[in-house]
Amino acid sequence: MNDVAVITGAASGIGGATVRRLLGKGYKVLGVDTARMEETEDLGWVTGDVSAASTWQAVDEALTRRDWQPSALVVAAAYLEVGNVLQLSDDAWAKTIGVNLMGLVFSVRCVLPGMIKRGRGSVVTIGSIDSYMAEQGLVSYCSSKGAILQFTRALAMDHARQGVRANCVSPGVTDTPFFRRHLATAKDPETFLRGREQRNPIGRLLDPDEVASTVVYLLSDDASGMTGANLVVDGGLTVGFDFRTGAGGD
Repeated sequence: MNDVAVITGAASGIGGATVRRLLGKGYKVLGVDTARMEETEDLGWVTGDVSAASTWQAVDEALTRRDWQPSALVVAAAYLEVGNVLQLSDDAWAKTIGVNLMGLVFSVRCVLPGMIKRGRGSVVTIGSIDSYMAEQGLVSYCSSKGAILQFTRALAMDHARQGVRANCVSPGVTDTPFFRRHLATAKDPETFLRGREQRNPIGRLLDPDEVASTVVYLLSDDASGMTGANLVVDGGLTVGFDFRTGAGGD
């Protein structure tokens, strides 16, 4: 029987790239997103908000209908609002924590019992370099991403003896629709974009597929010895204090 993966944020960006890679490796995939994708024999779909319990009821029903038993979970759905703690409304905080953290909690609750029953499962969460570094004007996003990293570590500790692994991938600036929406909020989007590219040692934004390849590795048996890990995929952005073009022989 093919491995089955549930992927949130599956319609685009890192989630979408992961869907394509896993389908190419013979997985059956159930995607979850607010956007809708066409279903196939190997791709099921649930349209809904990951922070809503009704969405996860629909996921459970879709898995039962197809007789799919997930061995993999990728949590890529995310939400971001720009503002400091005095600027963000209660609704903004609730939405950010609801999607980024509670969406993770609900997704794990949905698939973890089956993984434990079968003694096998791999969970990969999408954190961020903002999981452990601060960024101005993104206090709610940074808070939620920090929580994702710690949730993943605790999940790994709690369920390692039951055959379930949990790891986090923390991307740097990645060229996704999510980032492009953030970019649009800048006073000067072109200058903001050039700055993000030049700050990065590789001189560009990451492609979602570059992050998805790390996700797929962590799901695989090649990473069987890894749980509670955080793999940073950021093009070298957080390696040093500063990067200057022309320094060090560039």
